[in-house]
Amino acid sequence: MKLPSGRVIASAPGKIILAGEHFVVHGSYAVAAAIDRRVRVSISKTPGHESEIVSNKHRSLVFSDDNRFSAVKSVLRSAIDQYGKPRWNFKVEIHSEIPPNSGLGSSAATSVATSAAIASFLGKNLSTDDVLKLAAQGERSVHGNPSGIDTEASLLGGIFLFSKKSGAKPIPINRALQFLVVFSGKARSTLDLISKVNQTRERFPASFDNLLQTASFLSLEVADAVSDGDLPYLGSLMNLAQLSLSWIGVSTGDLDELIEMILVGDVFGAKITGAGGGGSVIALPKPEKAESLLQQILARYKSSFITSIPQEGLRWEN
Repeated sequence: MKLPSGRVIASAPGKIILAGEHFVVHGSYAVAAAIDRRVRVSISKTPGHESEIVSNKHRSLVFSDDNRFSAVKSVLRSAIDQYGKPRWNFKVEIHSEIPPNSGLGSSAATSVATSAAIASFLGKNLSTDDVLKLAAQGERSVHGNPSGIDTEASLLGGIFLFSKKSGAKPIPINRALQFLVVFSGKARSTLDLISKVNQTRERFPASFDNLLQTASFLSLEVADAVSDGDLPYLGSLMNLAQLSLSWIGVSTGDLDELIEMILVGDVFGAKITGAGGGGSVIALPKPEKAESLLQQILARYKSSFITSIPQEGLRWEN
């Protein structure tokens, strides 16, 4: 990655998952895509006596343990441990277009953008693999033992098939796809939901293993449907993926009602995305109906938008 000059500013996108969330942690395939909502991180010298992090009205010192900005602090401290402390105090400024705890990869986007920015600020020219490893430190501080799919989406962009064993494999597409993204307004804890899924797995090991294989099958089929541009089939696969997520307990009554409301419209399929328990729902609208559907949804869910796929991954900003 070419180093920018002057003030260092990097941004990275959030993500949606079309199939395989939760199951990917246990080895299945999943399909993820970057969205057009980003986190922008700038790092610059500061005349202050200590380095600090600022986001909206919140601020914290980099080397304080006040339970704020845990992902960012983990990335910054790991980078300083590896590459040395800078000669100057610095300010990290974060601007996010992604609601926190929405299932849209806010922490991963922040970790990726921070990793690239701090490395550049320290005078290091990191490979994409190095940025990914550094960003993983931030993700682990928030999610415990993540699969890595969120950071891959933020770093690489596009749409891809992913497993912990094989990593990310880009999916070729002939035309842009549009997805409706609806934030339910209810934040959730990914760690709590991962724990809930683990409890389900321990209670029903045979059923869970069968669903694990099903998740891989669905993800492979989703990759083919995306590549072929077969929207009705892609929507049907999303609906089937939602059934598996409901069975493992990460959907809720409110989310089911939201999905039902969306499915009444002109869509091919809909499902939760990310950890569930709240967060966001995605839908695949009929192309000519996407804008009208969005306007209907906005009347009740203000943090809704249409995103096109594919989107650019990590990039430097002016």
